[in-house]
Amino acid sequence: MKRITKALLLPLLLITFLSSCEPRVDTLQIALDIEDEGRYDELFAYFSEKTGYQIKATYGQDIGKLIGTKNEPDIIKTSTVVVESMKETLLDLNSFIEKSTVVKTTNYVSSLMDALTIDNKVYALPTSINTSLLYYNKTLFDNSANELRLTLNLDPLESVYPQADWDYEDYQKAGLVLSKYSSSGSNLFYSQFGAETQLNWWGEWLVYLQQMGGSFYEANSNNRICALTSPEAIAATTFFREKSMGGINKKFAPNAIELTGDASFMGGNIAMIFGGHMGDWYSYDALNLDWDVQVLPTPVGLPNARGGEISADAFGISIRSKKSQQAFAFLEVWTGEEGALQMFKYGKV
Repeated sequence: MKRITKALLLPLLLITFLSSCEPRVDTLQIALDIEDEGRYDELFAYFSEKTGYQIKATYGQDIGKLIGTKNEPDIIKTSTVVVESMKETLLDLNSFIEKSTVVKTTNYVSSLMDALTIDNKVYALPTSINTSLLYYNKTLFDNSANELRLTLNLDPLESVYPQADWDYEDYQKAGLVLSKYSSSGSNLFYSQFGAETQLNWWGEWLVYLQQMGGSFYEANSNNRICALTSPEAIAATTFFREKSMGGINKKFAPNAIELTGDASFMGGNIAMIFGGHMGDWYSYDALNLDWDVQVLPTPVGLPNARGGEISADAFGISIRSKKSQQAFAFLEVWTGEEGALQMFKYGKV
């Protein structure tokens, strides 16, 4: 009986021994937006080759539902806009930065680092920067070149593309030309729009407001009293609303219902985006869109108006991560020159 028991135990011990000899793969978890899928694969592979750490990414999951669970990522995506609301879940990076020979906060745009620093604690490091621009589909402009020349009073040799001195009136005139529709009675059915409508965040509307000289909050209110009834806010809201819900002589963008269809800049049937995001450049190129950018149009009579945002995606480390040192090593690569050069190889930003 003892011999039988030994005979059975020996293979089990051997399996256990061999299993313990297999190299253990260390993994860092990161949660990203759905549109990020495939964007960072080369950088993940580069980091893994360099350090031996694998990056396990999930896409499109609600980070709020992952925080505090066993699936909480080590590395958390945030931004200059929302970092303050997320700081309780993020690790203070000061001690890591002080010891780092790679990360220098002075290498980043100061306004971005100011936004990511709260009570003198750095909670995240920026990756892709964004500033507001006017994006346009060159193919759609070319297709309507003759009509654009007539509407904008252009000479035969002048470009029909958006110009640096455009104001809102030029923007609207071009948008109306670039909007294509059929009609049935009083109903219009659009197959193409002159511009996008940004409804899932405040970016587009806020630029209008700021360019018109307004602000979201009343001055000296410590950001506690909204200024939504100011003349500037009313003017910005009126322009934003009429752009997508106005009459036939003002509407050149989809309303909320039309946005649920196939209207999109990436789909090739929207001619312009006011504001946009530089993080989408990779997607535009991947789709082979013939696109370009111009500085933003300004309100009529205010050629020197400013108001476009400057912001950035940023990444921090979960305050509960047990691999904070390794996670910071990844941030050193991702948010530094080394990571930027690796991404540039593949036409990504």
